[in-house]
Amino acid sequence: MTVDGEPILARQLRAYDDAGVTNVTVIAGYLADETKRICERIDRQRPNLDITVRTSEVFANTDNMYSLSLAAKDVAGKEFVLSNGDVVFDTGLLETVVESDADSAVACDTEQFSEEAMKVSVDENDRLTHIDKEISEADAYGCSTDVYRFSADFSRMLFEEITKTIERENEYCEWTELAIDTIVRNKNHDLSVADVSQYRWVEIDDFTDLESADLLFSSLSSLESKEAIFFDLDGTVYLDDELVDDAKARLETLQESGVDVYFLTNNSSRWKDDYVEKLNSLGVECDMNSLLLSTDGVIQFLADTDDEVFVLGTTAMRDALADHGIETDSDDPDHVVVGFDTELTYKKTREATLAIRNGATFLLAHPDAVCPTAEGMVPDCGSIGALVERATDRKPDRIFGKPNAEMIQHVLDANGYAPEDVVVVGDRLETDVQLAENVGCESVCVLTGDATRADVEQSDIDPTLVAPSIEVLDQFISVSSEASAQRVIDEGAS
Repeated sequence: MTVDGEPILARQLRAYDDAGVTNVTVIAGYLADETKRICERIDRQRPNLDITVRTSEVFANTDNMYSLSLAAKDVAGKEFVLSNGDVVFDTGLLETVVESDADSAVACDTEQFSEEAMKVSVDENDRLTHIDKEISEADAYGCSTDVYRFSADFSRMLFEEITKTIERENEYCEWTELAIDTIVRNKNHDLSVADVSQYRWVEIDDFTDLESADLLFSSLSSLESKEAIFFDLDGTVYLDDELVDDAKARLETLQESGVDVYFLTNNSSRWKDDYVEKLNSLGVECDMNSLLLSTDGVIQFLADTDDEVFVLGTTAMRDALADHGIETDSDDPDHVVVGFDTELTYKKTREATLAIRNGATFLLAHPDAVCPTAEGMVPDCGSIGALVERATDRKPDRIFGKPNAEMIQHVLDANGYAPEDVVVVGDRLETDVQLAENVGCESVCVLTGDATRADVEQSDIDPTLVAPSIEVLDQFISVSSEASAQRVIDEGAS
């Protein structure tokens, strides 16, 4: 699981190194091989860290108390720091616990209350009297962030309790916090709180928590400091004839803050006047100069030639090429252009196939296999191209549109935009986010179209921010968004 493009485990290991902890034991279970690879990578990057990996073979049927028991030979009866593997936090949070004056300390957020979090109650000396999810808001001192530092004495008592629970009572599915609670309620102990309320943290139990962490820990720069932002259309700004969430307000805020807003799409089924009319009808300010289409690349490629062309595409696409002096219905073409043809017929497909088999250059307007709609994904240019590719036994000689840097590079060059001053926002990893990587700029992958959060985890393409929709961009637009950002912290710190 990654946050801001980095596995949570890697973030924690770096935090340990920054906090001066030199020996770390990692308990691996699910995806143990991947866990080991991450540890090996961080071990190479951080030579001061000595990382030991121990593997649980029964992780599916146990809980974190059993996992901790596997580290007994490393830390039982010794001072040690403990963090659960599903928590992402600022390095300062860990440093505060490590450097606390208390003999033993739990990192506690005193400004949060969450039903799902472990809460703690304390006595007049700030020593724990109870740790449990069921502690009421009135009785809770704060929420545990699942980060602890234990003294040698507390460590000894903790592992005695763990041994009793696992070996004597044969309970393998208990939380470590049960053992901690038994100690603080029944024995003399030194476990106090370390207030870490000033630091960010999220315990990730589900995709909602992951969404909060993505927003909270994103390295995306402030958007109003950018010179230009390029927005994909289908699946990002709208689905069919409906705007996605509060897209209009987000775009207006950016435009009012002085950011140049552009719209780009691989969809070659329409021409620019159609998109201007559609966006304006949806209340989004747009003109022909702020629209970039994959068809632009096709026109640029063909405009300076006298070659004959056949277009497997819509009437709108053929008219756009004809308006730029390109004849589109040749019987003996030098080039065949395959676009997103929502008017597809067998006759046109047959003619395109025969022409390519006869030696014509195979030009694909863009590679998108599917197009997002309100009803779901439908075949797009890439799928039509695959049909022609199979029929001709020829791969496209050239593919236009995203993710080719030329899709927007000419705009950067004409306006003097540096890559660090622009952002690409879109719903596809292989086109929108890859375009940003090819240009060298930041990117936002929204989850309202093609990509899912699982796709992001499985891809080698790393967006700067993964966002549920365009609506959350207000948190990166101005200082007035601080209330919204705080709301994300409140909802995510659980």
